[in-house]
Amino acid sequence: MARQIAKSELLSEADTEYQRLEEVLERLSEKDLSDSRVNSAGWSLKDVLAHVADWADRCAGWCEAGLRGDQPEPPAPGLKWNQFPLLNEQIFQKHRSRPVKAILSDFRAGHLRLCRIATQFDDSDLTTPQRFAWTGPTWAVANHIRANTASHYRWALKHFRRWLRTQNLKEQPKGRT
Repeated sequence: MARQIAKSELLSEADTEYQRLEEVLERLSEKDLSDSRVNSAGWSLKDVLAHVADWADRCAGWCEAGLRGDQPEPPAPGLKWNQFPLLNEQIFQKHRSRPVKAILSDFRAGHLRLCRIATQFDDSDLTTPQRFAWTGPTWAVANHIRANTASHYRWALKHFRRWLRTQNLKEQPKGRT
């Protein structure tokens, strides 16, 4: 069973990890984000960020449906949780030609949206596994939000840091010494 996380801890962790990623984003140009290559699939840093933004949007949709009493189909209609590679490829193809500014906007909006949504759930609904059928047998809403905020930000930051090291760039943001 996934560890349950209280709303205050969830929001604090999401904001902390978001700020860490934003600090690195401040350091990079649009060219850096677009022209980098960070994995064997040929993803750029922009693609990593698009992946994070798309999953945040997905999770927000599930949560909003749950708040309305609707039944979403995570992770995507017609797909099962064990079909991540297929879904992640679909996400990559969907966003790969989009401009950096749009991806950055989606990333930032996704963070704000998920944090806003988290505040709308009472603590019990947020932390009780199977409170909503779509959360599955061991995860609560908070686990889904955490996976699509703080955990995903840490995953993305690993790619950003690795790329920065290949460029012999320090991680500190622009204008800081």
